[in-house]
Amino acid sequence: MHWVREIAGWLLIALGLYAFYLAMYVYLPNGKYLESVPAVIIGLLIFRGGIHLLKVAVAARVCRRAPVAEIPKPVATKPIHTKGRGVVPGKR
Repeated sequence: MHWVREIAGWLLIALGLYAFYLAMYVYLPNGKYLESVPAVIIGLLIFRGGIHLLKVAVAARVCRRAPVAEIPKPVATKPIHTKGRGVVPGKR
């Protein structure tokens, strides 16, 4: 399933770079400065989302390949006796 996240991450990165391209080579040369600001912000958010998805996909792949550690069984201990006195919170 991690490959779906990786493909989606690469698509979002490409889409974010396309938004940067629109801002730099379409809007700015034509004098549309106000239109380029939202394109840059949207491109930045989409690009960062793609980077995040790639990080999650790589982490999932690493976790799948990690060896499974054996969980040690808890050791039973003897209960501690208090010489016939019960333990009451707040009293000595």
